[in-house]
Amino acid sequence: MKLGRILCYKWTEKGTVYVHWPYCSQLCTYCNFNKYISNHRSSVDHTGMTKCLVKELTSLIKLSGIGTVTSVYFGGGTPSLAKPETIQAVLNTIREQACLTENAEVTLEANPTSAQTEKLRTFKTAGVTRLSVGVQSFLDEDLKLMNRDHSVAESEHCLKVAQKLFPDRFNIDVIFGRPHQTLSSWVKELRKAIGVGSKHVSLYQLTVERGTPLARAVNRNEVVLPPSDAVAEMYEASIEMLNEGGLKRYEISNFSAAGCESQHNLAYWKGSNYVGIGPGAHSRFLHSGEFVASVNTLEPNAWMNKVKANGHGLQRMRHMENRERLEEVVAMSMRTVEGVTNEIWERFEPRLPLQHVFSDHWLTSTGHTVVDKHGLRATHKGLCVLDSILPELLACMDITV
Repeated sequence: MKLGRILCYKWTEKGTVYVHWPYCSQLCTYCNFNKYISNHRSSVDHTGMTKCLVKELTSLIKLSGIGTVTSVYFGGGTPSLAKPETIQAVLNTIREQACLTENAEVTLEANPTSAQTEKLRTFKTAGVTRLSVGVQSFLDEDLKLMNRDHSVAESEHCLKVAQKLFPDRFNIDVIFGRPHQTLSSWVKELRKAIGVGSKHVSLYQLTVERGTPLARAVNRNEVVLPPSDAVAEMYEASIEMLNEGGLKRYEISNFSAAGCESQHNLAYWKGSNYVGIGPGAHSRFLHSGEFVASVNTLEPNAWMNKVKANGHGLQRMRHMENRERLEEVVAMSMRTVEGVTNEIWERFEPRLPLQHVFSDHWLTSTGHTVVDKHGLRATHKGLCVLDSILPELLACMDITV
């Protein structure tokens, strides 16, 4: 679908904005995200990036008809390598082109290096209201193994600064299931994670992504990952310890105190409209009564050239059938403890009640899912094997929807 053939309407749809900053100071061994090295040998055109982000954002807000933006997320890459002026320019553009709600959550991912920690106050002044700190490990030897560009001491200093600048509004990311990791060592790290005072913790199981340095090291038997049952024990211990620390699981990988959940991520999981700007960013929004899916050009310079020429960096854009969008939203919502509520379901399938589709499914009788007057959700047993049961739920939709 060509962007030029789509008419733009002045709608008042609610939605969110994702901003992808593709640059990192170095490559982590496990990462397969769309990222590019930015250092003294490879400089970044900050002015050009800012202008193109603003230009693309203007185009996509008009195209999507999003009139009210409830959250903004700066991800990457390492967006704390961007200049605060870039963050401010993006937020100002949202205010000019739409309505950025007064209590909008504005999240910035940050690496806890000394240089980036020094910039946190200026990011807050620019409009950031929530910080997501990529700690990843509280062991220096594991940080080196993952080729992270910070130390444990830098993490601890960054978290102290975050506590002062963003009290109750900062998240820490930690990876478990790392090479040679044991349950006892993980428990010690969890105690540190709980002790830093964050009201939100994101725990991610290390996955071996094809084409990464980690994958090559694993294939050559240079590093050994813990067995799956040991990793499962780590996850179970995490739930128990974080719960005791006042952080409840509200999504498979995310734990928070009441009222401190990531509103931006919740919007994704519940199927809200969103526009993504920057190299490789994705969008989902309702246009002229139909769902639209788009993805941007990956490489930064090629993306900037497209934006300069066309007003956007779209590589591909297509209409989604309602059924396809519903499947996507079910898969995302089932990651949450709340699951697929009737409200979420009815936005995409108003004709057939959710209970009619899932009530008699065998996953309910085996205790993996619950279907009640509120909707469909996975039990603790189901969340632990969600990747295995999701195809069964989607197959059930094939028969009935």
